[in-house]
Amino acid sequence: MEEAGVLIGAKLDFSNKIKKLVKKYGDKKIRSIRIGRRPINNLVERAFNIISLGAWEKLRKKYYYDVLMHLFLVLTLEDGTVLSLEKNSIVTMSENDPRCSLKDVECIEIEYPADSITVNELVEKPLTRIGKEKFFIYSPFEQNCQQFISDVLETFGLLTEKAKKFIYQDITEIVERLPFYVKYVAKAVTDVDATVSKITGAAAPPKKTKKISKNEKTNKKEESKDIQELTDFVMNNIFKEI
Repeated sequence: MEEAGVLIGAKLDFSNKIKKLVKKYGDKKIRSIRIGRRPINNLVERAFNIISLGAWEKLRKKYYYDVLMHLFLVLTLEDGTVLSLEKNSIVTMSENDPRCSLKDVECIEIEYPADSITVNELVEKPLTRIGKEKFFIYSPFEQNCQQFISDVLETFGLLTEKAKKFIYQDITEIVERLPFYVKYVAKAVTDVDATVSKITGAAAPPKKTKKISKNEKTNKKEESKDIQELTDFVMNNIFKEI
């Protein structure tokens, strides 16, 4: 089976949102670069554990992976604007990203000559170096969030040992040892997005509208990203060869 991104006809180009942000900030110099990481949402891990009939949790414990992380870059520009760049099911960029101030989110600043790279250069040079498919197509173990961050930093000689230790998590052993029956269970899942939404409660009917905080909104967005990552994970590693 083809990679999920190729299977669903992923566009090998930036989204309209990124294009607008790059047009707005592309010539701005980047004052500082941080790497951020946050735990994958517990509800999503629980959903995958259900799909794998408990195998995911057992293997995760066996190989001492207490917390699995999602990674992203946080860019502070010369005018004080804060942008984030990351790879979920697609490459995304956001304005005024608050995650480094949130609980359970770790961010480190990397060694970087201030104002030496523009936003245009940060997105264009890695794309030119690694090619469109590796840059845009998402694959949980070959072209995932940590590989994307590594590729971007390596392009500019910024992938230091400190950065590598912060970024790298190798979970390929877990996937290689998932029981054979997992793919048959997953084969019965005809709509992965809908199934995951039901398991996690994301498809529950809306309750009476109430005002939610900025942090709660951010957490909901992050949970949505996690659900998409889980969907892609299942498509690439359970439906594979079915």
